[in-house]
Formats: sequence, C-alpha cells, structure tokens
Amino acid sequence: MSQDHQVFSYRSDNVNSSIGALVIRLLVGVPIALVSGFAGNVVNGIVVPSPAGGDDVAFLVRMAVLGFAASTGGMIAWFNSFESKLGAFLIWFLSGIGGMIGAVSAYFIGDGYIDHPDVYILGQQLTQVVLFGGALVSNIAAGIISLASTRLQR
Repeated sequence: MSQDHQVFSYRSDNVNSSIGALVIRLLVGVPIALVSGFAGNVVNGIVVPSPAGGDDVAFLVRMAVLGFAASTGGMIAWFNSFESKLGAFLIWFLSGIGGMIGAVSAYFIGDGYIDHPDVYILGQQLTQVVLFGGALVSNIAAGIISLASTRLQR
C-alpha cells in the first residue's frame, strides 16, 4: 500500500537561518563599529583642527568621518554579504552614509537632553550618543541592504 503524500512548502530553513544570521551580524557589528567610530573620531580630532563656532561644513565632515569609520568597523560583520568587490564597496558606502545620518540624528536628539558648552565641540556624553547613533544606523543600513539583496535575489 503506497500513499501519495502532498508536500506543502512552509518556511524554509534558509529564511530562518537568514534571520538568525542577520541578528548575529547586528550583534557583532554594532560593538565593533562603536570601537572603530571612536578610533576614527580620535584620528579626526588629531588631524583636523576643531571647528569654529558656526562652521557647519567642518561639523558635517566630522560626522561623515565618524559614520564611515563606524561603517568600516561594521564591515567585519558584513564583509561576505556579497561575493563581489563592487557589492562590498556598495554596502560599505551606503552604510557609511547611514552612519553619517545616524551620527547627525543622534547629535540633534542628544542635544536636547545633554548639556554641553559649545554647539560644535562635543562633550563626552554627547560624543557617546553620536558614536552609538553612527554605529547603530550604519549596521541597520547594512542589514537593510543585505535583506533587500536577498529578497530581490541579488
């Protein structure tokens, strides 16, 4: 007696493992991005002189350096998301822009809650908020790019 069984496709192991891999990449990438963002901020503070009050371009450059430094550190968790050099550059560049946006957003959010003497020279607590914002958003941007590429079949 043989019975024909109809197979129903449910969630595959690929879907479940990709969500798990995404969570692990975020958990690994954010702390590493924090450290590299801090290192980038220190190097930037040594190489580039402190901006004068009202120098918005210098402020944005500092945020961009911080965002791309965080993105570079976060790439340790995201380096093999794509199999090509162009794909790796794309995810690094877009997550760097995300890191810059996160750093600027964290600055303006933290500015409302943290007292600091000068608008353009960050205090220690505000610097921590900006570093965390840059690291978090750069890794979230990398995660969104990775998810989108997986869903769109690259």
